[in-house]
Amino acid sequence: MALNFQQEFELLYIDLNQKPGGGIVGLKIIRDAKKTMHPKIYDHLALINISSVCATTISVHGKEKVLRDKHCYPSNSELMVIDGCMEDYEFFKKNLLPVSRQFLLQPLQTEWNTIISAFNFFLMDGVWEAISFVASFIVQNRRDLGISHSQLFEQLCIQDFYPMLCSSMESFLNLRYPLSKESLKFSL
Repeated sequence: MALNFQQEFELLYIDLNQKPGGGIVGLKIIRDAKKTMHPKIYDHLALINISSVCATTISVHGKEKVLRDKHCYPSNSELMVIDGCMEDYEFFKKNLLPVSRQFLLQPLQTEWNTIISAFNFFLMDGVWEAISFVASFIVQNRRDLGISHSQLFEQLCIQDFYPMLCSSMESFLNLRYPLSKESLKFSL
C-alpha cells in the first residue's frame, strides 16, 4: 500500500530484527515534517495502517474466501484477522478521524469504506503477488539488519507481475481520489 503514496512517503528501509527494549519491526517510512497534514495524507496513513489486517486476513483465509466474504465484514467483523495487528488497527482508526470530520461523515462509515477499499486493492491483479514476493524477499534476507528501498524495488521491478501491479496501483488511485463525501460514504 505504501508504494501507492511514494510522492508523500519515503521508504527508508525494512527493519527485520526486534531491537532491545521493543521497537517496531517492519517498514520504516518517513514524511517531510514541513508539509501540512490534510485529509488526503491522513487517508494515506490509514490505508497503510489497515494493510496489515488485509494481508493477514488474506494470508489466513485465502483470496477466494476474502473476495467472497468481504461484503460481510461490516456486519461480522470477526471474519477479519486482527490478531497481531491491533496496534495498526488502532492507528488506522485514529488517522481516519480527521477525514471523517472533514467530510462530516460518521467515523464508522469512513472506516468501513476505507477497509473495503483496501481489501479491493489487495485483491487486484498483481498486488497479492507483490505482497507474497516482498514477504519471501524479507525471509530470504532475514540475516541482514535491514533491506533498503532500492534493494527491494530493484528486485520487484523485474518480476513478471510488476506491470499488473503498476496498473492496479493506478486504478486504485483513480478510484480513491480525489476524496469526497460521496466517494467515502459506505453503503451495503
